Amino acid sequence: MKEKDLSSKRVIIISTLAILFSTFFAIIIHAMLPVSLDVKQFNSIWVKWFGFPVISTFYFLFLFTHCVIMVRYIGLRVMASQLQIGIRLGIVYAMMYILGMQEVIVKYSPFSRWNLEFVKYQFLIGIGDGIPALLLCLVISYFTLNSHVQVKEIKTLGLIKSIKIISITAIAFFIGRVIFYQIGLIDSECAKYPIPCYVWTALFGILMGCIYVILYPLWSYGNALKLWSLPLRFALSVGLNWIIFNSFIGLIIKGTMFQMFLRSGLDILVLFLISMALGINEVSSPHMISRI
Repeated sequence: MKEKDLSSKRVIIISTLAILFSTFFAIIIHAMLPVSLDVKQFNSIWVKWFGFPVISTFYFLFLFTHCVIMVRYIGLRVMASQLQIGIRLGIVYAMMYILGMQEVIVKYSPFSRWNLEFVKYQFLIGIGDGIPALLLCLVISYFTLNSHVQVKEIKTLGLIKSIKIISITAIAFFIGRVIFYQIGLIDSECAKYPIPCYVWTALFGILMGCIYVILYPLWSYGNALKLWSLPLRFALSVGLNWIIFNSFIGLIIKGTMFQMFLRSGLDILVLFLISMALGINEVSSPHMISRI
């Protein structure tokens, strides 16, 4: 499709249109949900000034813009096919939104308690965020990245090493979150709903480990063996997106922004330290090579 570099103007136009379409798509999906939101509970100063529709639109524009930036940034540096770049980043963001919506924060939902209806509703919201993000990453990778470089091999971790990394990440994330719950740094509903809360925490830790494995081939470019490289790429591509994702409640509920930044920031700090430890192991061991 593209035998020469795309013009900056074309990239900007395609990216802008893709972000706008994804935002519109996400808003439409959310509007079709069977449970209506009580807009009166959204009492932040931003909602009072601009209204909930404007704030939610701004949120999606911001979230999806970060997705596009990461597809472009990584895609211009890594030796991987357009499909590999789009599908890996798209799946990661979609999975993070779908499972992230299941975090047990009932007091900011339309439900009075955690139950199956809460799970179903949050799942639909996650799908409404995840599908547009996945499609966005695929569109940006296909239409704004050059296709003339044919890559036959990429660096992967191998099955045994992947299982080890997922296990280490999940355990460390779980321990970190539980400590933050217990000392009160993270406002949680674990006392009221202990099983759902701790199950979600364990599952999200597993997901973070899977994300590390999925994105490793896209992080392994240039100076990837330097100790700070993988953790920094983890923080920028996943961590920053997780912070933006969590900021939505802060944008619509008065007095919650600091807590949302704190909880997601502490998550990323733990994951950064985990990936730093994993990076030490990477420096001392050879990469596994696998065909696409």
